[in-house]
Amino acid sequence: MAYLVKQSHRAAAVTAPVPVDASLPRACVIGAGSSGITAAKHLYLAGIPFDCFEKGSDIGGTWVYDNSNGQSACYDTLEINTSCPRMAYSDFPMPEDYPPYARHDQVHAYFEKYVDHFGFRHTITFDTTVEDVSRAADGRWEVRITGPGGTETRTYDAVLVANGHHWDARWPEPAYPGDFDGEQIHAHDYRSGDQLEGRDVVVVGAGNSAMDIAVESSYRARTTTWSVRRTEWVLRKFFLGKPSDQVALPGWLPWWVTAARLRVGATAAGSMTKYGLPAPTHKPGQSHPVQSEKIRERLAAGAATAKPAIERLERDRVVFVDGSSAPADLIVWATGYKVSFPFLKPDLVSVEANDLPLWKRAVHPDLPGLFFLGLLQPIGAVMPLAEAQSAWIAEMLGGGYLPPSDAVIRRQMAADHERDTKQFYASPRHTMEVDFDHYLWDLDRERKQGRERAGAARAPLAAVPTPAPVPTGGARVRRAFAGVALRAVRWKAVGEVPQRGVLVGAPHTSNWDWVLTLLLAWRYGITIRLLVKQELFVGPLGWLLRRTGAVELDRKNPAATVKDLLAEAEGDDPWLLGIAAEGTRSRGEYWKSGFYRIAQQTGLPITLAFLDVPSRTVGWGPTFHPTGDVSADMDVLREFYADKTGFKPEGFTPPRLREEG
Repeated sequence: MAYLVKQSHRAAAVTAPVPVDASLPRACVIGAGSSGITAAKHLYLAGIPFDCFEKGSDIGGTWVYDNSNGQSACYDTLEINTSCPRMAYSDFPMPEDYPPYARHDQVHAYFEKYVDHFGFRHTITFDTTVEDVSRAADGRWEVRITGPGGTETRTYDAVLVANGHHWDARWPEPAYPGDFDGEQIHAHDYRSGDQLEGRDVVVVGAGNSAMDIAVESSYRARTTTWSVRRTEWVLRKFFLGKPSDQVALPGWLPWWVTAARLRVGATAAGSMTKYGLPAPTHKPGQSHPVQSEKIRERLAAGAATAKPAIERLERDRVVFVDGSSAPADLIVWATGYKVSFPFLKPDLVSVEANDLPLWKRAVHPDLPGLFFLGLLQPIGAVMPLAEAQSAWIAEMLGGGYLPPSDAVIRRQMAADHERDTKQFYASPRHTMEVDFDHYLWDLDRERKQGRERAGAARAPLAAVPTPAPVPTGGARVRRAFAGVALRAVRWKAVGEVPQRGVLVGAPHTSNWDWVLTLLLAWRYGITIRLLVKQELFVGPLGWLLRRTGAVELDRKNPAATVKDLLAEAEGDDPWLLGIAAEGTRSRGEYWKSGFYRIAQQTGLPITLAFLDVPSRTVGWGPTFHPTGDVSADMDVLREFYADKTGFKPEGFTPPRLREEG
């Protein structure tokens, strides 16, 4: 289901100190804003030794009005653009008496309560600046800090960067031509309408802050002009009387569903062209959404005037590209922020045009132990995503999660980047854009797979079977549904159930194979990677398998993926290599696809597996290495199949099988 925090989700307060496990890696958290405090909470509860350094004396980051760290962009009328149940941390709902969209002071108070509820305020070191983070000779991290006690350097196994990305103001580059006699400020330096009182104000930008400032200026300034270079779709905060962002869908659904939802919202909100702005050149969903309840009202009342992009400045006026002009003695540049890390040298971490490639927007593949929290721009709030990242990293440092191979990480990074560049138009503001619900769903899936890898890695040392992870949330619902459905059709499973697999080939899309594969994947928690040729159509059920987490689709020629499969099979990480079962009894006497050949090339063993519709049986059997003697190997297969199904005709070839490595 879509993310929505209820009062019943509140976790019990932590009233006793949590012991620290000194054997675990030591971590450093930079910043005590919304991302830093949830990182501190998860590290603290996991018993991981860590320090959290905050430059100022306040927690809450940008949500603290006049934050003592000097980096907050908070202004007096600021309120959240995500409703409270969609912004709150998963185990700590916002107070019931909060309005649907909380004010900045309420958000700050919520953060204060969060820290005290989980009892980790003592882990935060205030008034301490992180001056430098660099790699030590042994691969760990040296962090130089300056605080009340002076300057010192400490060494850590991991560094969690949570310094935010709404503090380093981005001004127009290059600057607009002409001279200007008035005052120019960035939106980061705007605090209240007192700065606008009685002035001729030009607000530049199309984001949420620009609209908030323009609305306030329309009440306080002598004249207000709102300059927009590229028109955005301006959504309303409420739809049919309810917060519009609560009309959300599960994260496994494709992006076009979210885009369609945004398109409905944009259509319901109405066009901005009637107020003098050109129509957007992109569709809803192709840019970061912006919301305002009052901008249309103030434009319609003539209290603010919309204008296109600026052409030049002329001392006490601003001239726009359409030839018109407006008086101005104050320009507010709401032109966004640069992603920067003053404590990381450019030769260590380089950010160009706000683009910093990261795996799952958190892990730098070339710098083990360096993590980035909240460095994303979701269609929703950052807080729940930073919380999920923090829980993931705590699992990683605690040993409960094991990442995949480097090759897999880089392949996923490339695929995510390609997807995002197709979803959003090219702009520095979209280099970190993610779909809120999909991101949470995808990261949750990766965490489950990582726990399985960690369990498999520990199993030989423990000499006891590692219990399968208990399904949670949507997985629990899917497992229960699949169990009921399979019992209803009287299906049985035999043999040891694998945890995930790779299917090579072209499964049918018009018979029960897909339905059975889906139900069995749900029932037994199997994650399957499907490899099919580019020209093959996998059908709607194939799409459903992939989007619900049962199958990951890779539309490549299987013959070209042997190296990838080998890389992913490193470290005794189990994979199934094969094709989907036909579900009907084959009449051939040969191996029906390249999976046997791939098993020979890779040296990976085969685990027999099948779906047999007539006997209503799914089976996983003994593992063996292909001998190259097809007849002998087929005899092994026939014997196993006959034993499990009771079907023993001579010369019979069982349904298409899967192989495991």
